[in-house]
Amino acid sequence: MLWEAIPSALAAAFAPSTLLTVAGLLGLARPLRNATVFLITAAAVTLTVGFVVVGVLAGTGIDDSSKHPTVPPTIDLVIGLVILAFGAYVARRPPHAPKKKPEQREMRLLVVVGLGLLLGSPSPMYLASLHALAKGNPSGVAMVFSVILLAAIVLSMAELPILYYVFAPERAAAALKSANEWLARNGRVIGLSAAGVVGTYFVVSGIVELV
Repeated sequence: MLWEAIPSALAAAFAPSTLLTVAGLLGLARPLRNATVFLITAAAVTLTVGFVVVGVLAGTGIDDSSKHPTVPPTIDLVIGLVILAFGAYVARRPPHAPKKKPEQREMRLLVVVGLGLLLGSPSPMYLASLHALAKGNPSGVAMVFSVILLAAIVLSMAELPILYYVFAPERAAAALKSANEWLARNGRVIGLSAAGVVGTYFVVSGIVELV
């Protein structure tokens, strides 16, 4: 169900590492080329995973005699536990020391593509969002639209800075610097809180459906 998938997608969109990477690419030589290649690569991974996961989940556990999807509730429970475990793992790790801003140099496209593949890989939050969407058993145009919408939300921390840079390069550079500084102070707490809320929701949902 799309309405249930959007909150998880918004939580997945909170990715300080993606914002930091885009800010770094926009500070190097050929900024728009690098940032655009990064976004296209990440989007390709995100969309591919989205279509595959929703297609598989929506095509399993469906009772043809019923109009309601019957995706096993154990998937809710497992996804919730994975998100909570991931949050606990991150919480136990010491915070990363802030990195110095890279000097103005040119980055190879292969490295940019590698960054897009890495940061475009699915997070537990995104998988939870796709699972929530699959429970509505979407098909055809509805599925395509929903997956594209969720992918756009998940990649918003890459899309918005690039758009801002296109129209106001100098302001975008200053805004990205301030945003990264704020995220360095508060991003950990916000990310862990989001993981706790989303993970708990899916665990409770799975238990209720099982009972």
